[in-house]
Amino acid sequence: MVRVRFMPSLVGALAVVLTLASTSPALAQSAPPTGGGGSGPGIPDVLGIGGAPERIRNFDSAVAAANRESDRERAVRLRNETNAGKALAARAGVACPASEAVLIGKTDAGFDLYETACVSGPGYLITDTETPSVMGCVVANTAAARVAADPTAVPPATCTLPSNQNVAAAIVAYAQEAGVTCQIDESRAIGQVGARAVYEIGCAGRDGYRITQTETGWSKITCLAIVNGGSNCAFTTQQEQNATLTAFLADTEARSCVVDGGRYMGSSANGTYYEAKCSGAEGYVFRVKDGVTEAFPCATAQGVGGGCRLTAVAAAPPAAE
Repeated sequence: MVRVRFMPSLVGALAVVLTLASTSPALAQSAPPTGGGGSGPGIPDVLGIGGAPERIRNFDSAVAAANRESDRERAVRLRNETNAGKALAARAGVACPASEAVLIGKTDAGFDLYETACVSGPGYLITDTETPSVMGCVVANTAAARVAADPTAVPPATCTLPSNQNVAAAIVAYAQEAGVTCQIDESRAIGQVGARAVYEIGCAGRDGYRITQTETGWSKITCLAIVNGGSNCAFTTQQEQNATLTAFLADTEARSCVVDGGRYMGSSANGTYYEAKCSGAEGYVFRVKDGVTEAFPCATAQGVGGGCRLTAVAAAPPAAE
């Protein structure tokens, strides 16, 4: 069963704070090297979800008013709400066309709050401000589920349309669209970059990913790269990352390496570079390109992306006079 984890500190304004993490990397890594290994990516650390939109004001009175409507009045109102919600979604620039929209109330600040559904997959909560505030339903319902466990918290707005409900299945579908092929064992919504949601994907027995919506689909980045950028993946262990590095080395001269540490070094047009620390033996720098791995012993790899940092390499002897 796929488990979905929830982030703390979820009640507040509709905002997500992104920053480069300053914590120490989990695999004793340092800044991405330059040179042969290429430059590592600048990876934002999503520190928390600012929360679902503000709670709905005067909800009870809105329900009472709706109950007094005739069937015709209700049909007209729902059609108008649907058209207004779809127009708002278009103005907000959400990632998919809205197939359905409902007005679910007003925020404490007095702005209309709509829920939309997408033609395929979950939709959004959108606040009708001058610049619309947008939160994906997967992120919003993740936040609400976490808040629900705190009896002192003010419940935020949530998505209730049927197509917006299955959070776990939605994230798995997003991961598959992003090209993640592993067996997914855990996942979570981390937050948003503007209106684009960010998710973490845990893989059974191997390195995981962080995926982010883009205008054209999805981008993904491995947890090895996330760690090297100073952040972390909650669902990926060092043992799983070691297993991934071991698999890369299976068809190289480093196949006998018992990997007990490693790091992502960076990417360039020549491929993606890693270092593997071998238990009781010399380590390797290796390059992966188009499914092919080429390994270089640490003693001869000093010129590749700055060389090995997890394995002590003896200084070259002085040149003979």
